[in-house]
Amino acid sequence: MLDLSEQNMDFTFDMYFRQFWHDPRLAFERRPNLNKIVQGADYLKNIWVPDTFFVNEKEVKHHHAMRDNAFIRIMPTGDVLRSTRMTVKAWCPQHLQYFPFDNQLCTLEIESFGYTMSDLKFRWEDGERSVQMSPD
Repeated sequence: MLDLSEQNMDFTFDMYFRQFWHDPRLAFERRPNLNKIVQGADYLKNIWVPDTFFVNEKEVKHHHAMRDNAFIRIMPTGDVLRSTRMTVKAWCPQHLQYFPFDNQLCTLEIESFGYTMSDLKFRWEDGERSVQMSPD
């Protein structure tokens, strides 16, 4: 976590946001030198990707070093991984009645922008290990 602001009622953190889905249209025949396809962020314009957004976001910054810090990996089965490095600033309503000895719980709310829950469902890929914090 980079910052928790009592004054602005928000928190800021860096993350690698990874999404997995299955798209049978992207399946391909495995070959000796081809067991996955890895492409940069530009390739995302060519395929369907979830229209994910953070409901309580104030600001999202996608990182660019020499290139976008994002990639997509497609497996022969049509399983897809999208990974993006970003910094998120999100609303965090805080209860300060015991300040500075209170505890805060800040959440990040993830939804689809255009699809309903009958069209698209989000779930944690790896249970409680899906979210991991860096020790520093």
